[in-house]
Amino acid sequence: MKSVLFICMANICRSPTLEATLKHLAAVRGVGDQLYVDSCGIGWVRIGQQVDPRSFVEAKKRGIFLDHKSQQFQDCYFEAFDYLFAVDQEIVEQLKIRAPHPQHSEKIYLATAFSRKFSNREIPDPYYMGDDGFTRVMDIVVDSCEGILQKLF
Repeated sequence: MKSVLFICMANICRSPTLEATLKHLAAVRGVGDQLYVDSCGIGWVRIGQQVDPRSFVEAKKRGIFLDHKSQQFQDCYFEAFDYLFAVDQEIVEQLKIRAPHPQHSEKIYLATAFSRKFSNREIPDPYYMGDDGFTRVMDIVVDSCEGILQKLF
């Protein structure tokens, strides 16, 4: 089984949306049982909170259900997951600094690394962008998750 972890700042918008989208697309393609997916935040301010309602609404429009409570990144995740996907370059760098061994750094990617339309672009934080921001982020998330699935399977 392959394992994927998505990391953003607070784990209430981008990373749980990536998590739910990848799970959904994997299930649709019949590989959901071959993939373990989770998400977390590198920050600590929103631990235990539900997903931002605007993320929930935007995902639901596309048939994707978000059910997640935010959790904080733990160093044991470097060992536990095959792929660590960060939403922006700052988080990529923070993870690389924290990585206990060089081989752990090799697991760290920008979440858009395999995207066809948004390759290696940061996923903006929609929290302060209004409803349009959540729609744009969802477009990036779907394309990125499709690319990840193509890479993994």
